[in-house]
Amino acid sequence: MKVPQTTSHILLLSGPPTMNINPSLILSFTLTFALPVQAEIYKWTDADGKAHFSSSKPVHPASIENRNDLEDKAARPAPSDKKQQPAATQQIDLYVTSWCPYCKKAIAFLRKNNIAFNSYDIEKDPDAAARKKTLDPDYSGIPLAVINGVNIRGFNETTYRQALAK
Repeated sequence: MKVPQTTSHILLLSGPPTMNINPSLILSFTLTFALPVQAEIYKWTDADGKAHFSSSKPVHPASIENRNDLEDKAARPAPSDKKQQPAATQQIDLYVTSWCPYCKKAIAFLRKNNIAFNSYDIEKDPDAAARKKTLDPDYSGIPLAVINGVNIRGFNETTYRQALAK
């Protein structure tokens, strides 16, 4: 009579399986996804007042604005019919960045009300960044407005109006 034989198999694992990665694949991946990307985004308003956004300039825009134009526009106040205190009595310094939506709201408010101001981009101007830190060392946010000697953190239209009234 034949006795059945049993076989036992033992699998020894010494760790996770290893994977060989091709160095040229890593370099290709890094160059593809890690290089900076630059693009222009245009905003324009059509004749009906509808705002449009595009990566190319429109053929006949009523008004056009791109990211690079914002800094140039920040340097000059927009014309307005509203009257404010004389410019000699107003002193406004605004510490901003180009990407901050509240900075853009603060700039738009000052322009809409024809208020002259000095705008400083703290990412492009190290001296402005140092001045901002000296003016309000405990505030790392933006915008920081200094209106007639009063530091105002962020943007709030009512707070700006109160500081301008002083």
